[in-house]
Amino acid sequence: MAFGFVLAITAALCSATAAILQSIGARRVAATAHLDPRLLWRLLRCGPYAAGLALDGASSGLSFTALRTVPVFVTQTVNAANLSLVALVAMLVLHVRLTVRDWVAIGGVVVGLLLLLASAGTGPPARVAAQVDWWLLGAVLAFVVTAYLGSPWLRGPALPGFLAGLSFGSAAVGARLLGGAGSVGTVLTSPAGYAVVLAGLSGLLLYATALQRGAVTVVSASSIVGQTLVPSVAGWLVLGDQVRPGAGRIAVLGFALAVSGAIALARHAQPHHDPTATADDRR
Repeated sequence: MAFGFVLAITAALCSATAAILQSIGARRVAATAHLDPRLLWRLLRCGPYAAGLALDGASSGLSFTALRTVPVFVTQTVNAANLSLVALVAMLVLHVRLTVRDWVAIGGVVVGLLLLLASAGTGPPARVAAQVDWWLLGAVLAFVVTAYLGSPWLRGPALPGFLAGLSFGSAAVGARLLGGAGSVGTVLTSPAGYAVVLAGLSGLLLYATALQRGAVTVVSASSIVGQTLVPSVAGWLVLGDQVRPGAGRIAVLGFALAVSGAIALARHAQPHHDPTATADDRR
């Protein structure tokens, strides 16, 4: 359990650094009026975004490994808490000053994570019906089609950010389902595996689109809601994620402290404007 928690924390650190790099990169590429898969290809040619994407890949690998033994609600709450790490990175790299209120929020996140560690059960997910994998893939497909068709009405950064969070959360649920897979072959043939890939790609596109429309602070806070609350409920109801006997109130308190503290710190995720960006970078 402790090792899985360390992996989740490391994944959050990678994700926090990636958020700042991806925000810088997304602002260097011309914005799109609606969801355009070609945006990801253009972003890959932008150094900061590509570096952030590599860190996101590392974060996903660490999270996938952690989900083999750690409940979804723990990994997703730790991931939500990466905003506190963003605040620390911003302080060190972007020279952002943290107020007393900010340090209190960071303390709340740390205490919340410790409470979750103390309350969470451990072990692989409960055995579920084979149809659950197909239901997840069907839900992800329906979500992607709906988001694409409705993209002209996705105004501002908040809604695309929230939808990106739902995509990443769906990928986490799929990864938790694959936690009981016995071999690589099982992963490659499981509908949940395809759901993870599709949800991850759609999440990247929605997140990049949101970053182009507003501050990474707003996008990150919106994403937290989607990738934390809904997947956590799914883990409890479907995957058999549990807390230790008698630790239900501790888990709820830890969950609330970690998420609320992370959102309180969201404003520190905004990087300074990069004056070195050129017209070529924005093509």
